[in-house]
Amino acid sequence: MNDPLIVGIKEMYKTSHPFPQLPFFKLVSFEDKHTLESADIFVQNNIIEQGRKHRKIYYQYIKDSGKPYLCVEAPVFRKNMLLHPHPNSYHRWSWISYLRNEGDYNNVNCSPDRWQTIKKLQNIQVKDWKYSGDYILLIMQRPGDSSLKNLFLKYNSYENFLTSTIKQIRKHTDRTIRIRLHPAKQLLQLKILKNINLQNIEISQNMHGIISNGNKEGGTGLYEDFKNARAVVGFNSNALTESICEGIPTFSLCESSMAWECSNNDLSYLESEVCFNRDRWLANLGYCQWTLTETRAGDPWHHLKTLYKTKYKKKKPGKLKVYKSNKRKHIR
Repeated sequence: MNDPLIVGIKEMYKTSHPFPQLPFFKLVSFEDKHTLESADIFVQNNIIEQGRKHRKIYYQYIKDSGKPYLCVEAPVFRKNMLLHPHPNSYHRWSWISYLRNEGDYNNVNCSPDRWQTIKKLQNIQVKDWKYSGDYILLIMQRPGDSSLKNLFLKYNSYENFLTSTIKQIRKHTDRTIRIRLHPAKQLLQLKILKNINLQNIEISQNMHGIISNGNKEGGTGLYEDFKNARAVVGFNSNALTESICEGIPTFSLCESSMAWECSNNDLSYLESEVCFNRDRWLANLGYCQWTLTETRAGDPWHHLKTLYKTKYKKKKPGKLKVYKSNKRKHIR
């Protein structure tokens, strides 16, 4: 079978994500309609919900084309991660979406080899499960982030989610709830919290040691919050994968979370001693992300292409649409 033409749109593709250096991967301007129309597969970073206003036209173009597309995102394992453009910096690759239950990583029953490499490279320790601690750590996320799209579908607002979650936690434990803000948009998060009953609730002050790579991540402050946590609760924050590795009972409240398979999903178990075997989960997650060097060599594509043959090649192109931008009309 000839290699498919795989196309990314320059105006939407983040420079912090590498692009494979293979002859059938093309990164072109949105003005290059001939190449866009010839594409068999598209590549995009993130998903349409996160697209800034001036970039949504490109996400919509790909979606309306009816053609399959690959999604590039930040890595799953972010503790001690190497930052782009380091050759060993990792980047996530999947079909259609980076969300666990919507995308497809072709990562069922994988070998642990990649996980062992990541574990060594990033010095990640997988600790025994522990069932002691002083408080329930509630992880907040950046308001408006694409990872929260299912939160808004279910709860309509972040405030409703927090109110509902805190009430559920209160039903099953009288421990203090410690809320950890996401490092980005903290003032907006504090504004949301003003409308919530904060009795027996504290807001973490451990916001130091943050890693920044376009998006801000937890750093050493996150691990200080982990230290005396009896359990960690969140929607689908990446911090939940880290708390599982720390051996802290973790409650993920969304199936799109990469932590879902090794987390509790029912808050009635907050004071219970429930543990998970993490070996298979970690091995499968190892096949979600690829280094800059591997990406340039096309390794993510070689891993994902079997699904193109069996699942995605059958997709049919959509109808003709006119796309308007600030500059001119774009016709596909």
